[in-house]
Amino acid sequence: MLNLAVLLEHTARELPDRDAVVQGGTRLPYAQVDAAANRVAAALTAHGIGPGDRVALSCPNLPRTGVS
Repeated sequence: MLNLAVLLEHTARELPDRDAVVQGGTRLPYAQVDAAANRVAAALTAHGIGPGDRVALSCPNLPRTGVS
């Protein structure tokens, strides 16, 4: 199934250093964005969320959200 997660993972594999997010002076490469998405997924899994579950996230629309 082609979705945003699949596209992100593919691009992170193929072009890990290419900019995925640019805001002002902040630049985040695909590899870093993919790693952040994986941390969010792991945290959800740790709380018992699984495939098919529906989750609402409320996050500011900022590059640092989910990125350490």
